Amino acid sequence: MCGGVRAGLQGETNVRGLYVAGEVACTGLHGANRLASNSLLEALVFARRAVQPSIDHMKSSSLDSSASNWWSRPVVPVSLGSNVINKILTMTREIRKEVQSIMWKYVGIVRSTTRLEAAEQKICDLEAKWEEYLFQLGWERTMVGLEACEMRNFFCCAKLVVSSALARHESRGLHYTIDFPHLEESKRLPTGSHDHQCLKFWPPEPFWLGVEASAI
Repeated sequence: MCGGVRAGLQGETNVRGLYVAGEVACTGLHGANRLASNSLLEALVFARRAVQPSIDHMKSSSLDSSASNWWSRPVVPVSLGSNVINKILTMTREIRKEVQSIMWKYVGIVRSTTRLEAAEQKICDLEAKWEEYLFQLGWERTMVGLEACEMRNFFCCAKLVVSSALARHESRGLHYTIDFPHLEESKRLPTGSHDHQCLKFWPPEPFWLGVEASAI
């Protein structure tokens, strides 16, 4: 799908308290030229707009104020020392290149079930190897770092792409698999959007793709 979660001018969705901006959103600001709201300026503007409404919502919500104590607060891994951190950064960058190579080699435009399954296994093995390496060097579960967070997100996205490709038993758009070379209309899932009575969206009569957050 090319599009995103349908959002209003403050980044609001039809799920109360859920705000979106950037790649995940579909505001319609650029019309059919850019169905996903991933232009840099739009992402910055709508992310900024969503800040105060989301803060106001949290302040007015009935969420237990002690909820923030349910989890340990994240900490920067400065206690590991620069040598250990440099080792982690080096390994992370090497693993990232390996994942990119796997995705390029096995999950390109022309795919097959065998190659996708191989990619899935290789990615899972690399993820386990990377996580084990971090913890061997003293990394703790409460620690956060930019490249570590990006790497975990990278693994997640790669696995989602592969699992989604494996789940589609047809060829459609940019997804072509030699095991299921034909387009199957029976496999097509309809995409729809409609106004929510509590929200005002722009443009009033959308011609772009968008889905309600509650439908995901």
